[in-house]
Amino acid sequence: MKRRKNKKLKVSVSLPRLSSGDIGLCSKESYEKMVGVYLTRLGISKRLQNTLSIKLHLRRSVLKANTLGTCTIPLNGSKASKSFKITLLYGQDWYNQLQTLAHELCHVAQQVSGRLQLRVWSTDNQTHVRWEGKELGVYLKDVKYDDAPWEHEATKFAKEQYNRIFNK
Repeated sequence: MKRRKNKKLKVSVSLPRLSSGDIGLCSKESYEKMVGVYLTRLGISKRLQNTLSIKLHLRRSVLKANTLGTCTIPLNGSKASKSFKITLLYGQDWYNQLQTLAHELCHVAQQVSGRLQLRVWSTDNQTHVRWEGKELGVYLKDVKYDDAPWEHEATKFAKEQYNRIFNK
């Protein structure tokens, strides 16, 4: 009988090139810890967390204007992904980075639970979105960012976490 190797949530944090390694109040270990904390608060079990791999990138210039963070969601339809890439804007204060991290991790939770699904349709070669089993149309065309229910949920979660941590 083979012994199963213990798996653990894999979080890797990378900084911008030529940065001094100083990321303010927060260390790489703090980011790794907060990923686990937020996923637990989102209702993702430890067992499921231990199958995930999250790459967290702090970057200065790869994001569009007025964008604080992004979460790359694989275009694999109903199949839940286990690997994610989150990019946060380098240089904002720690409070905003943790709030943005909470927002993006909410999208991870939505995807691993199957509530948020993105897929490219072969008929029109465009990315379509499905939310909670309901087809909503072309991503960011039929469903605008400000009207998207997954964005409302992520924004609400991020605000709750901000208040929970910093307003004590």
